[in-house]
Amino acid sequence: MIKLFSAKSLMCCLMFFSVVSVFSLEENFVVIDGKTDEVVMEMGPHIEERVSPCSTFKITLSLMGYDAGILIDEVAPTWNFQEGYDDFLASWKQPINPSTWMQYSCVWYSKFLAKQLGIEKMQGYLDGMEYGNKDLSGASVTDTTWINSSIKISPKEQVHFLKQMIEGNLPISPKAIQMTKEILFKEELGLGWKLYGKTGWSGSDITRDGKTLQFGWFVGWIENGDRFFPFAYLIRNDKIQLDQRIPRVKELIQQASLYN
Repeated sequence: MIKLFSAKSLMCCLMFFSVVSVFSLEENFVVIDGKTDEVVMEMGPHIEERVSPCSTFKITLSLMGYDAGILIDEVAPTWNFQEGYDDFLASWKQPINPSTWMQYSCVWYSKFLAKQLGIEKMQGYLDGMEYGNKDLSGASVTDTTWINSSIKISPKEQVHFLKQMIEGNLPISPKAIQMTKEILFKEELGLGWKLYGKTGWSGSDITRDGKTLQFGWFVGWIENGDRFFPFAYLIRNDKIQLDQRIPRVKELIQQASLYN
């Protein structure tokens, strides 16, 4: 079995479980074998419930942007920050290109890209890709329509979408798929395995009992040659430790014994 954790990562996981003991945490996780469709591991009560994709929708926006020729490669186009743009993070207050857009999850770059695509073209892409509920009825080219709006997707649907993308079965150009993969790369896991993915977060999920919780995503896949395993992780809690999503998924991947 490949070793995925450094001492620092192990400490992060211990911190994660200390959080679990304090709050009532809900985890949903599903991973499949991309070649056979076999469900390798499945857990959580809401893997089929649709919620906002939040920033994981940047995967979809990337496919649209590259396919439409608006995005060119990893570093073009570069768009400059201007006063009035979303500036929640200091990393957003600088020129942003496709790689840094995905790395820093820059909201204003997404908005600018969505505006150039236009709602009609975006809707056509969603219909063709059969993404979640395909609902852009709450859309506005000046808003983040993918955050707590009409568009929703479940963890199981996220996994199916990624499988279709990786296998080239979406109505998207091969270049758009390859470039999107390039900017989604996270890290080398060793023994030839690579981790790809995108996180997402929202602070306003209303549960069935009326309680408002935060929820967070990490969706992606691991691959080695022609073998790949798409996964989707969705967590709900009073307060989410955002830096624990990726280490937690790496731990779940180990538990699933995807490879030896």
